[in-house]
Amino acid sequence: MQNSVTYHHLFAVLNTEIEKRSVPPVIRVLDMGCGNGQLIAFLQRNLHQLRENSKFEIYGFDVMDSNVQDSAYFERTFKFLGEEFPDIDWGKRIFKITTKQEWPFQEGFFDYIISNQVMEHVIDHDFSFRQIRRTLTDDGVSIHLFPLVNYIYEGHLLLPFVHRISNADLLFDYIKVCSLLGLGKYRQFYPRGSASDLTLFCRKHTDYMIYETNYLSPKEVYKFAKCNRMRCSFRYTEEYYFNKLRQVFRQSLKYKYPLIRHLWWGRILFVFLVHLSSVTLVLEKGNTY
Repeated sequence: MQNSVTYHHLFAVLNTEIEKRSVPPVIRVLDMGCGNGQLIAFLQRNLHQLRENSKFEIYGFDVMDSNVQDSAYFERTFKFLGEEFPDIDWGKRIFKITTKQEWPFQEGFFDYIISNQVMEHVIDHDFSFRQIRRTLTDDGVSIHLFPLVNYIYEGHLLLPFVHRISNADLLFDYIKVCSLLGLGKYRQFYPRGSASDLTLFCRKHTDYMIYETNYLSPKEVYKFAKCNRMRCSFRYTEEYYFNKLRQVFRQSLKYKYPLIRHLWWGRILFVFLVHLSSVTLVLEKGNTY
């Protein structure tokens, strides 16, 4: 297996959740915000290898009206997947849509919906949660790895607290001061930058934070889940960090997590881990009431 901790973690959570449920004839998985297709390829290779008695269909989509990706990324994704898995008709598996367009899948189509570092870029979370519920099976599970607003060191600009500033002028000044102090990405782009370079950099990244990111608090996540009638938890968050530690100490990463979870210590760890980096959101459509 590849050694990407984020891919491996999502794979392990997916594998663990499959263990807990009855297995349908075909297990359909959706990569929400599939980007370059690398996660789809990772799942395509490893799910079939690990669970050779199960049949999987991996789907994906991404949006065309966001500036997070360049204009030609989807063509590269389609080409990459076609070269890696030429026997699959990817024209029926991956789609390009707009942010306001309903997902191009019928109701109850997917057993599992996953995403990797996507939720912090979603502008209308209520719409996305509604689409997750609509396209999940009744026993379906949705798994998302992403940072909440609580974390300190913003991972796109590599600056502390920058994602918590909503005022555009204050955000611009904060990025500028940090850049002058040698923090963040400015020196990576302009090692011998001029004043005009700095102004352009700060304006561009101010707009990036305003228009292309939308961080949630735990309270907001719970609210969106409840309004769309889905169970919500952050279980497996601690497992993500344990796998990170395993990688640091050159140990093999886990591909399945405990089926019986001790939530009390997981909840205690969550209070601290939410400030470090990503959490693992688990949404379930089932309702026994």
